[in-house]
Amino acid sequence: MIFSVLLLQLLLVSGARAEPPFNNPHGVDIWCGKAYRATDPSFDPGGEIVPPVPWDNLPKLGLLVTPRHTIYLSTETTGYLLFSTLVSTLRGQLFKNETWYRDDPSTKRPFTELSIMIRERSTNKVLVREGSVWIPVNVTDYEVPINLNLLNPSRSDIFLDVIANSPDGIQTYQGGTRFAYLPERNDTGSVARVDSLYGGLEVKSSLLTKGLWKSIFPYSFYVRWDWASETLYNDSSPTNISTFHSLGYNLIHPVPPGGFDSFNATILEKMLSVCDELELYVMYDMRATYQNHDSITAQLARLQQHPSLLLYYTADEPDGWCDPLNATALAYKHIKSIDPYHPVSLVLNCANFYFEDYTAGADIILEDTYPIAVNTSFSTVYHTPCNSTYGDCGCDNCHVGDVQYPDDYTTNRFLDLIVRTDNMYQYQDWQRNRRMKKPVWGVPQAFWDNGSFWDRWPTAAEETVQGVLRINHGAKGIVAWLYPTSPEIEMATSSLATLLTSPDATKFTLGSKRIPLYVVGGGDGLVDAAAWVRDGEMLISIVYMGYESYPGRVAVRLPKLPKLDVDTLFGVKGWWTEGREWLFKDALDALEVTIVKMKVA
Repeated sequence: MIFSVLLLQLLLVSGARAEPPFNNPHGVDIWCGKAYRATDPSFDPGGEIVPPVPWDNLPKLGLLVTPRHTIYLSTETTGYLLFSTLVSTLRGQLFKNETWYRDDPSTKRPFTELSIMIRERSTNKVLVREGSVWIPVNVTDYEVPINLNLLNPSRSDIFLDVIANSPDGIQTYQGGTRFAYLPERNDTGSVARVDSLYGGLEVKSSLLTKGLWKSIFPYSFYVRWDWASETLYNDSSPTNISTFHSLGYNLIHPVPPGGFDSFNATILEKMLSVCDELELYVMYDMRATYQNHDSITAQLARLQQHPSLLLYYTADEPDGWCDPLNATALAYKHIKSIDPYHPVSLVLNCANFYFEDYTAGADIILEDTYPIAVNTSFSTVYHTPCNSTYGDCGCDNCHVGDVQYPDDYTTNRFLDLIVRTDNMYQYQDWQRNRRMKKPVWGVPQAFWDNGSFWDRWPTAAEETVQGVLRINHGAKGIVAWLYPTSPEIEMATSSLATLLTSPDATKFTLGSKRIPLYVVGGGDGLVDAAAWVRDGEMLISIVYMGYESYPGRVAVRLPKLPKLDVDTLFGVKGWWTEGREWLFKDALDALEVTIVKMKVA
């Protein structure tokens, strides 16, 4: 995560070393692949993922198949696969937009649908017979049910082969996917899975959710271990894990002090028991030990019986530290061999440095872009310039306030957050071996280390913008760095957490597709808005990123026509509708954030 003052001092003395396959000359310390000491020259760090380039201009159909959920259990009778059948010049097998049907073989028609067959590889058992299911051409996330009673539960992944044919059988496309169909747990431990359709996280346990799947939108913090452990044994402490939970946070991410076991086993066990009682879910951090598989084995043995365990967290900024490129994938494989019932996450610090390699070891990707009160063009710690090939300014390849970049980076001090979140999803589309799109979570800046890259605490308004703006761009969890934080930030995040972790909000954000909204007014594109529509209602989130109030009218175009008045759930009231296609407000306060709900026709 961020550098503490002590860690900064250690790095200034010893440095973080990396050797080939990275581009740094021997002995040159790098962060995100770039030299950052004034004594070292710059060089191309490499490691960028780039957009795919067509090798010809012929149309192709790319058949992509993924399970809707990362895990299914033996007590479930129906599973779901998501099909994407995009036509482009980039990927897939050749596509010709014509076919014929057997009822009229003399007439060519446009090729608009595919007949699929699904077969389990190991047994050759047919799950979906050819001709029984048809999928449209050029769609994404088309859902197909499969009968799980035809499969045998196993702790090892099942492989499903898919064949898709044109109606005349001349054009054939092949694909497949791994499918996790696990025995139901017979202990008190939880099961957690990712919903690849909407990006949310679901949890199930016999104790905390009464055996039912429950959607979870994490809104919380990384937490200092010294605070968490000390308050456990201090009955007179005004704050503790219980008061932390009462603020609305539904997850705790203790930051390990280091060592073979990461945490003191006795204290950890007590903390987990408290979390079990509170239904406070745990994001278990192995940053210091994830490359030691013996340590992973020992740690997981103590965790799996706890219903509050939600997910694992392995690497903390492996791209920044330049960990071995296969380290996260190896840890992921080892964790899944012991515990296939929980997802694995990690955080990336760099803008674009070996993204595909490091994210191969994760089900969930976090980003920790810190653009508040930072100089992105000159390092105040290392006293060097920062650019795409040199320097460490604490926010890799960020451009906030940089006059050498387009004006929108100087007028919009949050633009780096939008770009980074959008890119995390875009890079997944660019990958050579695309699989399911992994959810992205945000790590807002909620700290101040005097003497580090950042000059001050974020304000409460800045903290609110950081969190909600990420959600507007698809973040499915918010875990800020670091708690305890400032009183102002605690108050702001508590209010947001209470709303955004509630079923009233998660039924939208985790149960429907996000719709970016068109905005008029607000000054230089400083208003960002998104909507989610479900069950005759619409949730709308509006973020104004300007540091000065805006005196004019702002209009947000609605994706659905509203039926009733605006119900303001968070923020400043005053939004109203006219003509039933637009949401209006006259004037905005600085850094104003509003979340509203409306019924729709």
